[in-house]
Amino acid sequence: MSNALRLHFLGTGSIIPHPDRSCSSILLETPKERILIDIGAGTLRRMATEQIDIHSITYIFITHFHPDHVGDLIPFLFALRNSREEERMLRIWGPRGFLNFIRGLESAYGRWVQNPMENIKYYELKRRLLDFPGFRLIWNRVIHKNESVGFRFEIGGKVIAFSGDSGYCTELIRLSRDADIAVLECSHADEYAVEGHLSPSLAAKIAEEAGVKQLVLTHFYPDALESDLESVARKYFSGEIHLAYDGFQIELPLEASPVNTTEDSGGTGT
Repeated sequence: MSNALRLHFLGTGSIIPHPDRSCSSILLETPKERILIDIGAGTLRRMATEQIDIHSITYIFITHFHPDHVGDLIPFLFALRNSREEERMLRIWGPRGFLNFIRGLESAYGRWVQNPMENIKYYELKRRLLDFPGFRLIWNRVIHKNESVGFRFEIGGKVIAFSGDSGYCTELIRLSRDADIAVLECSHADEYAVEGHLSPSLAAKIAEEAGVKQLVLTHFYPDALESDLESVARKYFSGEIHLAYDGFQIELPLEASPVNTTEDSGGTGT
């Protein structure tokens, strides 16, 4: 991998079916890791289309348990179980209740989601700051469901923030503070905005207040796709704006090689 960060959008739609958009999933590639942020329905097919090897994924971070954010977790685990390739260690992290969520999946699907190689580990987010080999993660609760969280990745002097699903909140502004890229959901047009989700004006206000350099909007419901989201967002945000689509990529050169630290134990695992 090059000395750069790359965001690869695998799913930019919502739970409402769309012929060109899968459910939420973003691949964050660092010089050392391939990290999935959510794994909604359609992720595996998009990975195959983009020629991304499922065995290359080293981390998955889940923002919350809605099906459009975790729908392909079962197929992903089942695919790994049935693969004959040598697999790397995969660590999957989720918010409060994640270990119970995994136990529920194992109760429903049994051995079909249990990897006999024991190279999949599950962790529940506890400490707000986690140091991993090559990157730092800061998370905070956001306004959506009780377990919903947003993420802030700090890698080689760069910052990338992810909202998950969230309404406007100070926690999301803090996570996005001075971010090189903020990936914020934009579920609905302003005139159809609902509580617990962002519209273009709300996402843009967060980005402006946080001093974000580049804003990427994603997670679109049909009414958002029929609206001029960029024009609305530009009224409130002075930086660069991108409307993500499945397959969209954005690269961010690193200022320095990421430091090599020891993975923090700031969570409970199984």
